[in-house]
Amino acid sequence: MNETTYNIGLSLSGGGAKGIAHLGVIQALEEFGLKPEIIAGVSAGSIIGALYADGKRPKDICRFFKESSFFKFVSISLNKGLMSSKRFYDLLDNYLTSKTFEELKLPLIINATELIDGKNVYFTSGSLIDKIVASSSVPIFLNPAEIDGKMYVDGGIFCNMPAKIIRPKCQTLIGVHVNPILSDSDINSVSDVMERVYHLVIQANTVTEKKVCDIVIEPIKARNFGMFEISKSQQLFDIGYDAAMRKLETIYKT
Repeated sequence: MNETTYNIGLSLSGGGAKGIAHLGVIQALEEFGLKPEIIAGVSAGSIIGALYADGKRPKDICRFFKESSFFKFVSISLNKGLMSSKRFYDLLDNYLTSKTFEELKLPLIINATELIDGKNVYFTSGSLIDKIVASSSVPIFLNPAEIDGKMYVDGGIFCNMPAKIIRPKCQTLIGVHVNPILSDSDINSVSDVMERVYHLVIQANTVTEKKVCDIVIEPIKARNFGMFEISKSQQLFDIGYDAAMRKLETIYKT
């Protein structure tokens, strides 16, 4: 029998800049007295989860994104046609107090895709920033990340809302999916095609993860924003907050 260790568990999906909506959701959860005690996150969710587990407040993290232009870290590599994640790593290194999982104030689980063997891998210990970079390395857009001789890309390929991994560890599991797919998106370039295919893949693998959650919060309005629209940070924060408040009010208020 699995032993319940934590009261509130939180699963955070990927979604690029739309991941900022996670911050609004967390703000609402705190206001309802539902403070997360364990977090699992992938891609953008791993970034938000790590910063929150590091002890930073949701509004302060949102301010950091706005002031640092966080998702503009990429520099085009003309030789490979991909983007370098060096500035991404440096930004995290400068802002995160914790450099390892063990230093975080909350337990955190991050998943990434091992590129050669083609499997989903969960990280729970050791160095932190390289695992976040690995989890967030979206194929086509970012170079694969190397850890201990193995290459990793975005964990959302196999699991874009890691909920099952923490289900046995918490009394109440809240899943947040900030990457709902548009049914009428414009496709005008090769990159549009690749982003659409990517979204279709990750949309499919969230179905079973959602089913194990007690509460699923899905800020639908976030789907109108692009993966790198960091300039809309406050709007995305508010969208997440409003969606969470509406959901929680239907559950906890009579």
